[in-house]
Amino acid sequence: MKLNEQNRIILGTSFIIAGWIGHWASLPILFDAAMILATVIAIFPIAKTAISSLRYRIIGIDTLVSIAVIGALLIGETWEAAAVSYLYTLGHYLENRTLKKTRRAIASLLENVPKRVTILENGIQKDISADQLKIGDLLLVRSGERIAADGIIVEGSAMINESSITGESVPIVKNAKDNVFSSSLVDTGVITVEALHIGEDSTFGRIIALVEEAQDKKAKIQRSLELFAQYYTPGVILLTLIVYLITRDIRLALTLLVISCPGALVISAPVSIVAGIGNGAKNGILFKGGDVMEKLSSVKVIAFDKTGTLTTGELVIKQVLTHQMEENELLFFAASLENASEHPLAKAVISYTMKRDISLALAKQVEVLPGFGLKGNVNDRWVVIGSPRLFTDQQRLSFNEKIAELESEGLTVIAISIDNQIRGIVGIADQIRPSAKTVVEKLKNMGVLTVMLTGDHPLVAHAIAKQSGIDEVRSQCLPEDKVNYLNELKAQYGLTVMVGDGINDAPALANADFGIAMGSYTNHTAMESADVILSSSRLEKLPYAIELSKATTQNMKSNIVFALIVAFSLMIGVLTKHVFLSVGMLIHELSVLMVIINAIRLLQFKYKST
Repeated sequence: MKLNEQNRIILGTSFIIAGWIGHWASLPILFDAAMILATVIAIFPIAKTAISSLRYRIIGIDTLVSIAVIGALLIGETWEAAAVSYLYTLGHYLENRTLKKTRRAIASLLENVPKRVTILENGIQKDISADQLKIGDLLLVRSGERIAADGIIVEGSAMINESSITGESVPIVKNAKDNVFSSSLVDTGVITVEALHIGEDSTFGRIIALVEEAQDKKAKIQRSLELFAQYYTPGVILLTLIVYLITRDIRLALTLLVISCPGALVISAPVSIVAGIGNGAKNGILFKGGDVMEKLSSVKVIAFDKTGTLTTGELVIKQVLTHQMEENELLFFAASLENASEHPLAKAVISYTMKRDISLALAKQVEVLPGFGLKGNVNDRWVVIGSPRLFTDQQRLSFNEKIAELESEGLTVIAISIDNQIRGIVGIADQIRPSAKTVVEKLKNMGVLTVMLTGDHPLVAHAIAKQSGIDEVRSQCLPEDKVNYLNELKAQYGLTVMVGDGINDAPALANADFGIAMGSYTNHTAMESADVILSSSRLEKLPYAIELSKATTQNMKSNIVFALIVAFSLMIGVLTKHVFLSVGMLIHELSVLMVIINAIRLLQFKYKST
């Protein structure tokens, strides 16, 4: 019968109790036999791990415990051998059980993945495993069920809870043609969803992958501790040998060997990081590793994109002016070209045009003009749409006055050229996010400088900056201008942080020392470029992410200090003969548990606004 850790503890407890009964009954043979059996049961997996580690030239805590236990048996100290091996096994068992709590927030993500789904084939319902789902399948999702893929609703409406994606538990109404995310829960209603992204390629699949990868990315403090442990453990063995050669006290040497194990120290950083990442994942914030949390905790300056980040990105066309062309015809050419773009400005043009029931054509030879706009062929005519700065003064001549007037009103202006002649301009209004001013105020209270980088006109940029309370503004920025300014911030502050909506900010997010993308779970480029992802375009998650990073880093440091104090206090206690083997082992294991329990507090962390 193969014994698991729990069974070994039960048997070990029984033999230790039996041994002490023998001791009290003046039966030394029973005492020693029971203690040896308790030792053998507990030490076997420990020694096995130690031997495997030694093959790779790794000297860990298992090796030190094994040496101490074998030494205790050789000198006839059966109780000490049983106590050390039993306490280590018990501590390891409790440690694993407690650690599960720190991973529960992450493991619970997997519970949101449905195992079986109902699809419609020729109108007939069919129950299949979620693994058999294919792109294009029609999913029938009822109240109380989770959606198994990213897709679009083709029929029905429902109240949908997207907390597994966004961290927000308030359900929202979704109807036909609305997008839905994998793992979302249908509270009420019945919908039919066409599967567009499944499995690992779905939004939820990518979130899980990113969280799993994040646990492997170590903070600088954690890497330093691992390097320290590589030298510390052999150093303990050397110190033990020196103490034995000087004192000839084998009990003292064995005690020093065991209690000097850096168990609490080694686990102090990773357990805090796992708990912090778990809290973030539960609240719609993805950190791509412990190193990311450590950096964000010390941020002093943050640069923001404007459209879709400080503003809602839900743009509305306020005015359309034309020259030698009907308005509907101008909109036809503009929207047909913009249909190839995901930019918020493009969506505004398309939405405005569709409301007029204007059918669009397929644009060909579309080319993105970074920082300016688009050009392409629509119905054999060359169309260019974008910033007025894209065109010469001569081309803008008919509209210069009106462009200046619209921009002075805080509108974003785009110009539309057809066959090298500007035929119209469009004035578009963007609204500041309701949370932007509050978020900027919170950041200032944290001592963070706020900067806005935008490709928009200075008048528009300064209007938004004034409303949100931003400290510095850089307008009319091309993508390379944003990167250059981020480098200037780095030279001045040592760390560049860029916050963007992920649609047109990927270069800046990638080139910054630290990139934060908003509402970009569905944007794969942003998910790859950014270091932190804030769900559902909730800007108010940013202060939470910073405070959680600070709490995690502080938790890590307090764990390390505590572990070091305990380790050196025990070492002094042993050398002065105030701490003995079994007591030292008990304190050592309790220190490991205290470190884990301290980290678990991060799972309950909640940001308190000031």
